[in-house]
Amino acid sequence: KKERAELCKTVGQNEGRKRTVSEMVLYHSMVLLAAQDVKMAEVMEVLRARFSQSGVEDENSRGRNSS
Repeated sequence: KKERAELCKTVGQNEGRKRTVSEMVLYHSMVLLAAQDVKMAEVMEVLRARFSQSGVEDENSRGRNSS
């Protein structure tokens, strides 16, 4: 939570690109994926599928209809 809050603060206070990059949580996400033996190729496959459809279609395909 702390890392997420720091990233939001950095962006909200317009501290600049360099600071935003330094607070990016992608690294932490990658560490957690590695701990679960999840390969980046698996993540990319899911992201490619999501980018090929609308947000509504994505939500419905995961069974989280927000209506």
